[in-house]
Amino acid sequence: MEELIIEKKGSVTILTLNRPKKKNALSFALVESLGDTIEKLQFDDSTRAVILTGAGDGFSTGADLTGGGGREDAFTPLGMRITCFAYSKMVSAMWLLEKPIIGAINGTAAGAGCNLAFACDLLVASEQAKFIQVFVRRGLIADAGGTYFIPRTVGLAKAKELMFFGEDISAAEALELHLVNRVVPHEKLMDEAMAMAEHLASGPTRAIGMMKSMLNKSFDSDLLSALDREGSLQGIAVATQDVVEGVTSFMEKRPPEFKGM
Repeated sequence: MEELIIEKKGSVTILTLNRPKKKNALSFALVESLGDTIEKLQFDDSTRAVILTGAGDGFSTGADLTGGGGREDAFTPLGMRITCFAYSKMVSAMWLLEKPIIGAINGTAAGAGCNLAFACDLLVASEQAKFIQVFVRRGLIADAGGTYFIPRTVGLAKAKELMFFGEDISAAEALELHLVNRVVPHEKLMDEAMAMAEHLASGPTRAIGMMKSMLNKSFDSDLLSALDREGSLQGIAVATQDVVEGVTSFMEKRPPEFKGM
């Protein structure tokens, strides 16, 4: 059975974590596959938006600690370091992909699975979803980018609370904390995620990708550096076909038909 299902619907690529009997716990092979796949999507011009979700009734419970699918040396310093390299490649690929990634969170997202969700650009959650920084319950530290993403969203004090206590956070609480963008009834989750993805996929893909890149750097930047990047990338954006279409459609008083080029 493929641990990562890759589907294409128009300009949207749907990536489904497919270990439902394990609550989509992350095997080493699944982490490698997801990282490799997202890296390749950067060069796939037919993909203009991505949805990441889980099979079955959960998103991902994080690292597979049951001995199924992990490295044999996973609990040695070297083995854990290599595993973390794979996690880093996966999260970095998501961060660097100049196309929007929508997380459709269909159930529990715990540990590395929780932080995998937070590595997405936008999150739509089922009312049944919950988010757990479960690491402290296992004597581990947060990984998969959690120590980067969470404090930038909820602030330092709240991030410490979430990680130190490891309590379940409901979808409604996650919305209040701005950890997710939308919460919808469970049966409407994929419809909402697809509607968001199709809207983005019909937009100026290059411009959206460059804005994603700039926004990702914004917390580590000063104003002058941000202004300099805006000027440089605006110079690239203005040379795209989509800018010609955007201006032409404005002059002709019609909706734009962007091609993502």
